[in-house]
Amino acid sequence: MLPLLYLLFTLAVAGGLVALLLRPGTARSMVVWGLAALLPLLAALTAALAGQARADRTLAGYAPQTVTVTLTNPGSAQTLRLTPQDAACVERALRLHTRSELRVGGGAVPLTSDTQVAGDLPPAPVVEALGVSGGLTCPNLKALPEETKSTS
Repeated sequence: MLPLLYLLFTLAVAGGLVALLLRPGTARSMVVWGLAALLPLLAALTAALAGQARADRTLAGYAPQTVTVTLTNPGSAQTLRLTPQDAACVERALRLHTRSELRVGGGAVPLTSDTQVAGDLPPAPVVEALGVSGGLTCPNLKALPEETKSTS
């Protein structure tokens, strides 16, 4: 409901600005400048509120649960029991091809573009919604520097 109100207000401000620009001399320059400066702010607020509402709708049907997955890297495979938060972090790191390592159970499991997952991770829309809503923190995931390719 709130995004719709902001959208209507944004359209009203845009309409007022257009009306003032079509009739030169009816408004002071500071009024036109103020309305023009207000439009990007209102557009950003409208988009942010719409994104938050979409994230809330996505998360409404999500029930976080602990998952068991097997992460397979070249030469090794580890079966882990992940918290909902860690599972979401692993899904995001793998989907975005972020070179990182997951620190669980006293060890570190590398996550690279070669990592394969057997088991159910949360769906990508849910992980994205967690990120938008501010509910995704990854204290057990450490980003690693990208590997540089030598040109020899």
